[in-house]
Amino acid sequence: MKLSCAALVVVLLLAGALPSVVRAADAGAPPVVAKSDDTDAARDAFKQGSAFAADLQWGAALVAFERSAKLRPHPWTTYNIGVCERALGQYVRARATFSRALAERRPDATLPDATVADVQRFIHEIDGLVSTLTLRVTPIDATVTIDGAAVAADKDARTPGALRTVLDPGSHVLTVAHEGFGDAVQNLTIRPGETRDVELAIEKLPATLDVGADRDDAVVTVNGIDVGVAPVRLSRPSGTYHVKVQKAGFVPYESDATLKAGQKTDLRAKLAAEQPSIFRRWWFWTAAGVVVAGAATTTYFLTRPDPTRPGVDGGGLGWAVKLP
Repeated sequence: MKLSCAALVVVLLLAGALPSVVRAADAGAPPVVAKSDDTDAARDAFKQGSAFAADLQWGAALVAFERSAKLRPHPWTTYNIGVCERALGQYVRARATFSRALAERRPDATLPDATVADVQRFIHEIDGLVSTLTLRVTPIDATVTIDGAAVAADKDARTPGALRTVLDPGSHVLTVAHEGFGDAVQNLTIRPGETRDVELAIEKLPATLDVGADRDDAVVTVNGIDVGVAPVRLSRPSGTYHVKVQKAGFVPYESDATLKAGQKTDLRAKLAAEQPSIFRRWWFWTAAGVVVAGAATTTYFLTRPDPTRPGVDGGGLGWAVKLP
């Protein structure tokens, strides 16, 4: 690095490059008038950053410069933040910071041409150091994190479903997670300037079904298949299953259970005692026999034909007297 961070901040302080009026970094944003106490606090934080940088305490210098930038944004402060990040090996962040420093230039707060040239050289240098990682994850809507932070990845238009991200060289922890799937964790060690493709598939978790009953020795069937005596615990793919719990002398319990991957569903069957049918009771058949017999007798008398009187015998002469 041609111009050290310490030298830059000293130059800045001597030049008095903390203006009284600053603008937001976004182009076209209205100017913001800073309070005097913010100006003093920003200058103090900047001096602290300069001192830490002189001792090569880049982490402490970074914190001080970031505090100063929060109070009073300025392209010089942004530039020094990028220098500290570069010294700490945070190349991806440093590249973004250097680009932001160039974007923050304006007539009342600019960077010398030599500094601009350094920034452009740093950006080119970083482009050769960072690594490009292309991820192909199944399922494609899984959540991907690297080192505990969500991946800010661009979709690779050439490969549908692939994600592409830029990383600092070194060791990283890649995590893939999705509801209903088992998490996957992979450790990656990436070399400077490396381009790597990573394929990672996570498997769908089975669903768990617990079936209990309020009666001992109740038999459980799932989709018509005997799976044992309650209580039972089953592991099944997600879907809908017909559950039946039955025991002799009790009304069977039936229900449809919808199982979701990675989740547990509980069913507790309440079996009500069966009420004996009236046709199965002994006294019914005894009474029924009496009723049937009586009914047969009554039917006979109601349906038998009327008796007919025999013809009159007139004797040998064939005489007969018709009575009124």
